[in-house]
Amino acid sequence: MKTKITDEIKELLSQSVNWAKLEVEYFKLTAAEKIIILLSTLIVGGICMVLLLPLFMMLLMALAGVFKLFLSPPLAYLAVSGIVAIMILLIFIFRKQLVITPVAKFITRLFLEKDHQKKS
Repeated sequence: MKTKITDEIKELLSQSVNWAKLEVEYFKLTAAEKIIILLSTLIVGGICMVLLLPLFMMLLMALAGVFKLFLSPPLAYLAVSGIVAIMILLIFIFRKQLVITPVAKFITRLFLEKDHQKKS
C-alpha cells in the first residue's frame, strides 16, 4: 500500500512538471505571437508614415499654388505654414484622443485579450 502511494505521488509530480513545462512553452509562443503582431503593426505604421509624408508635402505645395492666385507668393507660403501650425497645435491639444487612447487600447487588447474571445 505504501509503495502504491509513493508511486502515485511520483507520477503526480512527473505530470506536474510536464504540465509546468507545457505552460512555459505556451507562454513563450503566446508572447512571441504578440510581439510579432506589435512589431508588424509598428513597421506597417512606419511605412505608411514614410509614404504619406511626400503626399502631404505635395498637397501643401498645391495649396500654396492655389493661394498664390489670390496672395503674393510669400503670403501664400505663410498661410500654408499657418495651416500646418494650427494642425500641429490641434494634434498636440487632442493627443490623448487621437494618439494615446487608440495605442493604449490596441496594446491592452493585444496583451490582455483571452484566447476564446480572439477566436470568436
